[in-house]
Amino acid sequence: MRYPVKQKAETHEKIITAAARSFREHGSDANGIGRVMKELGLTKGGFYRHFKSKGDLYASAVARAFEEMGSHEVAVAETAPKGQELRAIIEDYLSPEHASHPETGCPLALMVGEFARQPLEIRKRINQSMLAFRERLLPYIPGDSVEEKRGRFFVLFPGMAGTLVAARAIVDPGRRELVLAAARSFYLETFAPNQEG
Repeated sequence: MRYPVKQKAETHEKIITAAARSFREHGSDANGIGRVMKELGLTKGGFYRHFKSKGDLYASAVARAFEEMGSHEVAVAETAPKGQELRAIIEDYLSPEHASHPETGCPLALMVGEFARQPLEIRKRINQSMLAFRERLLPYIPGDSVEEKRGRFFVLFPGMAGTLVAARAIVDPGRRELVLAAARSFYLETFAPNQEG
């Protein structure tokens, strides 16, 4: 009796992880769930044993994507020299590597347009995931108060996400890097001026 419950939980987690990756790479609209289930060798009909609706999976996948991105950026900050944590985060976020790998990248830079089209209940869940992401990165954001840091977060990260979206649309790798380099310079100067590299 325990094995099927454990197996169901493991399959549930695999679906969320695969969806978080697939939705970032391909979007969720056109055959998104069918693609995820096929990648895992599962039937589309079996999906409803694990999730109440497509929106339920979508919100769970977005939460996982924010968790993964948050863990990644915290790890980047923790390996940076003391006092250079935000510099390291900005350089990592606006790197050619991040631009080249949307499937593991920030959901803000990939799915934010989809977020606004979701039903209210799903948007509320996504908002909670975004706020949890913000809180994980708040210790690295400059500011004299928590509210000031929170405000700056919502200028910094959506701004960098927009740059990443534009950079990904540029076909020429050299031009893409010029855009990323200009943005890195701007965000470092604006948000981490005292964190010298």
